[in-house]
Amino acid sequence: MKIRTISKILAVVMLVLSTGFVVAPQAEAACSYNGYTNSNGTCSNSFVNTNSSYQYFNQSSYQNEDVALLLMIEQLQDMIRTLLGRMDNSNTSSSFNVTTYSATDVEDDEAVLRGRISLGREDEAEVYFEYGRTRGNLNKDTRTEDIDEDDNDFTFEKRITNLDDSTNYYFRAVAEDEDGDKDRGKILAFRTDGTQRSNNNDDEPDLDTQDAQDIEDNSAELNGKVDMNDFNNGEVFFVYGEDEDHVEDVEDDFEDYDDVDEDGDDLQKVEVDNDLDGNSSYNKDVSNLDEDTKIYYSICVGYEDEDDDDVIKCGDVESFETDDDGSSNSNDDEPELETDDAKDVEDNSAELHGSVDMNDFDNGKVFFAYGEDEDQVEDIKDDYDQYSDIDEDGDDLQRIVVGTGLDNRGTYWAQVGGLDSDTNMYYSICVEYEDEDGDDVISCGNTESFRTDD
Repeated sequence: MKIRTISKILAVVMLVLSTGFVVAPQAEAACSYNGYTNSNGTCSNSFVNTNSSYQYFNQSSYQNEDVALLLMIEQLQDMIRTLLGRMDNSNTSSSFNVTTYSATDVEDDEAVLRGRISLGREDEAEVYFEYGRTRGNLNKDTRTEDIDEDDNDFTFEKRITNLDDSTNYYFRAVAEDEDGDKDRGKILAFRTDGTQRSNNNDDEPDLDTQDAQDIEDNSAELNGKVDMNDFNNGEVFFVYGEDEDHVEDVEDDFEDYDDVDEDGDDLQKVEVDNDLDGNSSYNKDVSNLDEDTKIYYSICVGYEDEDDDDVIKCGDVESFETDDDGSSNSNDDEPELETDDAKDVEDNSAELHGSVDMNDFDNGKVFFAYGEDEDQVEDIKDDYDQYSDIDEDGDDLQRIVVGTGLDNRGTYWAQVGGLDSDTNMYYSICVEYEDEDGDDVISCGNTESFRTDD
């Protein structure tokens, strides 16, 4: 059969497939092939699925007909993988049910996948996870784990390693009974951290200032990680205080730990290691903080550089706010939320980031609130008790769920589109949960902002 005839047949098949995407009734508009998704696998301002969403290749515009044919075959394969992924995720004949929970402990090359199974009429089942770099091709499996009706806890998790940094991964929980029937949970996603290093012979230390924990009215636990790379004898310390500029200028104004001049409440320092050669994580309790006050902090290391000069390098400056009444000493610690910096900001889109620690509570529904009205974003926790109650208000206020069933700690992101160019945007990560009285409440992290490109 001639190449031209094959091309015409494939073009017809592609038209039928893409048209099927349009006319199939759905509760919500499906993500197009290139549509935005967030870390919960949910569409976020996706491109509308129409016939024009897919590029048809006019082979007359190509000098080589083989090239046009290969391009059409490639697109067909991508569409088929996507359809198979949706079919596997929705069709099951099993009597049990498995749920995918959000990933936790996400690092640059590893993460912990989590799930839960309800056995239903089954006595036992094997559980595992499928994962991969695209939603339609979860080509890797974890080892299986047996769960039976004698288990008190039907949750399960598996750490996966050897991941690439700064990469999106998709995964779902899977269960199989003794008859070979399978049930698959919803596909969720996470993004590994980035660990970019220089290409010279002497890689400088990498530092990661991590979220503060156990925040009370006058104390907190500072956390961070240092990798010395090609250097050694690192003197690791935290700097913290109420003056952000003082904390940010430490690595520029001083050459070693002893040189750092403390300045009352504005700047303090505390050493945690005086001879680091490899990599290590650190935590340090600091006290005598002012209550109801914003505290800035960073992890730093002093070392000798390639010229044998004393230098200081610090991680990103992070912040938290102390309590105003010591409420964290109660029997039930409330969730802690940290809204992180936005990434990949363009003229009409951006990637929002944040983390949630449920502490003594569970079953959290995690979402981002964002918009052009700072007051509406900040008032979410005071004006509403449930995510479903939140009234979206055009460009001023929008919301998007990124995780459900959170019982411990999770890191989240969501790519949002349809933003106005050259405009200030405000956003915060929030969680809905039941408090100690069984009432629905919403708690939110700090409100951050960015400006879209023009």
